[in-house]
Amino acid sequence: MLNRRPSFLEMELRSTDTRRHWSPSSQLYAPADVLIQFITDNWELSPVIGLEEHWHAGVRRVDIFHFELTKGERTMVVPVHSNPIVRRLIEEHELKIVMLPREAVTASAGAGRTE
Repeated sequence: MLNRRPSFLEMELRSTDTRRHWSPSSQLYAPADVLIQFITDNWELSPVIGLEEHWHAGVRRVDIFHFELTKGERTMVVPVHSNPIVRRLIEEHELKIVMLPREAVTASAGAGRTE
């Protein structure tokens, strides 16, 4: 495994080389680079992620993916807007997407909390 090629995510993180702080109390959604930072800091991705859809005027859809991450005894949910980096991460890790029921999305407004 020493001679493996860097993954897309590792290369993306190297290209920015900037660490960002994210707090669910100040930002509802985390930027994609924060999610990548968690993954490179050895947080484990759940193989199943939630998808929350928002429709604006019935014609424009915005997707929010809810990633569950664990590290040791800690668990947290990181909601991230869909974008090419996030979609590539989902594809690369072969994550399963499940639709979140509308009431579950409303109830999880503070979902980013660490338990």
